[in-house]
Amino acid sequence: MKHKTKIRLGFSEFSKKLYVDTKNKILTELNASEKDWNNPKWQLKNRISDVSEISNYINLTDEEYENIKDVSETYRFAITPYYFSLIDFENPNCPIKLQSIPNIKELDESGQLDPMNEEQSNPSGKITRRYPNKLIINVTNACPMYCRHCQRRRLIGGFDKNTSKRAIDESIDFIKNNPTIREVLITGGDALLLSNKRLKEIFNKLSGIDHVEVLRIGTRTLATLPFRINDELAVLLRKYRVNISTQFNHACEITPEAVQAIDTLVDHGILVRNQMVLLHNINDDKYCIQKTNEELQKYRVIPYYLFHPKDIKGTKHFQVDISKGLEIMKHLEGRTSGMCKPTYVYNSPLGLGKVPLVPMENIEHDENGYKFTTWENKIVKKDYME
Repeated sequence: MKHKTKIRLGFSEFSKKLYVDTKNKILTELNASEKDWNNPKWQLKNRISDVSEISNYINLTDEEYENIKDVSETYRFAITPYYFSLIDFENPNCPIKLQSIPNIKELDESGQLDPMNEEQSNPSGKITRRYPNKLIINVTNACPMYCRHCQRRRLIGGFDKNTSKRAIDESIDFIKNNPTIREVLITGGDALLLSNKRLKEIFNKLSGIDHVEVLRIGTRTLATLPFRINDELAVLLRKYRVNISTQFNHACEITPEAVQAIDTLVDHGILVRNQMVLLHNINDDKYCIQKTNEELQKYRVIPYYLFHPKDIKGTKHFQVDISKGLEIMKHLEGRTSGMCKPTYVYNSPLGLGKVPLVPMENIEHDENGYKFTTWENKIVKKDYME
């Protein structure tokens, strides 16, 4: 109870005031209206993607200006006005700022551009396949906001580009000819940056394949462009029984606007699951993870995965040791609802798949049976089955 008061929430009065103040600055600067602000196309058209645009709203030092400029020449950035309005520039460790504003540490050459070996996991079209019964179709490289920890930053390039119809059709043909595939994840980039018409075409073709049982969309729009979520989209997703995999990494991203988007999906019967990434200085704190997942549960989003960060080139400053993740998972045991405990996973290099990571010091076994340590450090025993 003491620690959670220190965690910034998207519903706090501080966050609301910060949002309104920055939002009004942007609307004034761009001579725009409230109606414009709530229009996802306007948000995308007016993404902040140059350091000079940042300096319109915040006083940058000469060093900060040059650093952002230098990084953006190697790794471009783009931030929706909405997400930019959540940044607390007075806090150097603001989770929104660290995820969206380029940092000079990104020029560290450590890591790999494709540690998951996705380029070699593509049998056809724009597929990534690591498992026998499911695969990914990458339908675009575009996102509302380019996360600084992005696992596919190698694909961002210099401009937004949707995957060609031909490549998507080749992907779908591959699925048709491989009856082991039961689940298809449509992602990118952010799949919800495709139009509803284009999404419907893809859903319709995939749902016509008898052995495809589950469709999923990977999207961060709930956190970065919640205005994209409306009844028309929700009806489309419900028609094809599409599940949503999203990514909230901190409780301050769960704003009234984000919850309105969540409500629109869930009220239409859409399953929404969260895949959080464990990131240094953003959420590598047991109380932050607990509170964020409790906020997600409160607003009907299932905490699904806590991803250990991948060794992506330019993201070394986000890396944490596995021991930190295990400490967090141990803390959650008994201190929060089972619905608030994601699976902590390590994505093996070279596309070898996810490995669930669990604290192991709470179970021992010898010739007499098993010994368990509860969350209160009490010991219980269980004999072997005869």
